[in-house]
Amino acid sequence: MKLKLDRKEKRGLKKLLSVTQDKKEYRRALGVLMRAQKKRVIDIARQLNVSIDAVERWLRAYRKHSIEGIRARRPSGRPPQKRKPAETRMKELLKQDPQAFGFLKGRWVVRDLARAISAEGIKVSRSYVHDMLKGLGLAYKRPKLTVKSNDPNYYRKAKEVRNYKQVASALAKKGSWSHSRTRPGQRSTLASKPSG
Repeated sequence: MKLKLDRKEKRGLKKLLSVTQDKKEYRRALGVLMRAQKKRVIDIARQLNVSIDAVERWLRAYRKHSIEGIRARRPSGRPPQKRKPAETRMKELLKQDPQAFGFLKGRWVVRDLARAISAEGIKVSRSYVHDMLKGLGLAYKRPKLTVKSNDPNYYRKAKEVRNYKQVASALAKKGSWSHSRTRPGQRSTLASKPSG
């Protein structure tokens, strides 16, 4: 089955490739474009790591329905019932301090959001909360932990520890780590200087 595309169709497929975030849509559009470039179906299937039947199915769908034929469809079935109340409550929670709800952290994390929403009778999992955050356009990032100290020598000591970790890992990789005298089967211990 040969496939011939005009400029408008090629432009539409290339635009779909650039804007879609669905990997299946991307693969389908790429397969249709590759076939329009006169590549064999078997080669397309190998390159995209799919079956020959899948490529032929995409081509039939494209011929019949154009770009809409290769777009991913929303799953059929009943829409989720708890999404709206959980999302509304999550938006309210995000505006408040998690410590007011008994959490130790100063920022909301997915686990704590799930617990807070579940405590109010709306049972949600961490992955569901993560999906809701993604749907709201919010990115989950792990907070970077920082240590603050009143010790005037803190930064100097921290730098020494960082340097020690770099040197220790390099020596361990080379296998030239020097151990104190140990007997076979006995673990070596490293003596550390008292900090002061």
